Amino acid sequence: MNRWLNIGFAWISVFLTVLLSIIYVLRLAIKSGKLGKLTNAINRVLRKYHKPLGVLLILTGLFHGLFSSQKVWSLNLGTVSWVVSILLGINWMVRKHLSKLKGWMHYHRVLTVLFIATIVWHVIDVGGIQVFNLLGGSTLKSGSSVKVDPSLITTSQNLQLKDGTYEGEATGYQPGLKVSVDIKDNKIVGITILEHHEVNARFYSTPIEVIPQEIIDAQATDVDTVSGATFTSIGIINAVNNALSKALISGELPQDKSLPQNRGHGGHHGFREGDSGALPGFGN
Repeated sequence: MNRWLNIGFAWISVFLTVLLSIIYVLRLAIKSGKLGKLTNAINRVLRKYHKPLGVLLILTGLFHGLFSSQKVWSLNLGTVSWVVSILLGINWMVRKHLSKLKGWMHYHRVLTVLFIATIVWHVIDVGGIQVFNLLGGSTLKSGSSVKVDPSLITTSQNLQLKDGTYEGEATGYQPGLKVSVDIKDNKIVGITILEHHEVNARFYSTPIEVIPQEIIDAQATDVDTVSGATFTSIGIINAVNNALSKALISGELPQDKSLPQNRGHGGHHGFREGDSGALPGFGN
């Protein structure tokens, strides 16, 4: 649900941005006389609701940030966009004081260009229009695999494991994170990420690369999570635990790690998996 709300508020913000910024384009078209009465009518409606739409943009940006994985008040492109949208509102509120300078509209247009630029940059940064993946229910496959010669591994673990390859599954940022674990001579010699639904590669790629190797090096799943990618890290660890439980002859596996309660704090992925999303955390 958080993912739907995150992406939903993000694209409402983008839609509102288009409505709010198109007024200037329509005004130029009216002056040139190319689009006539229809353009004039649309422009009048948008100008009439310009202020309410601006307030709604700030609110949807805030809600998007609350449902994203990044903190609202953190240094990211989403937050920068949101702050610029607030500055646009402040610019209008103090327009009388700015009239003695270049005029409030000059600054309003400069801020609008900056706002649009940060949103476009933000969308590119989080991987584009991922809403289509959400609607299509696409599955992201991963061939990430770590395998080690068992003769190079030393271990003091108290577990007794059956040789073989075992699959495990757990929830990361999204459900369905699947791994396979190779056991040989009572050692973890290989971990492969078979499938996942994580979002925003700039967040999930590091734990997918790092966590399996750390588990093999430690011969245990009690390893540190990757900062900024807590959900995927814990998902991999718990999925490996799930696989090991199927190979367990004797001994006791550690308890599964708990996922953070608030996806906007201590987690990751904005429109991300994040991510993202076009304001705070537009992502995962």
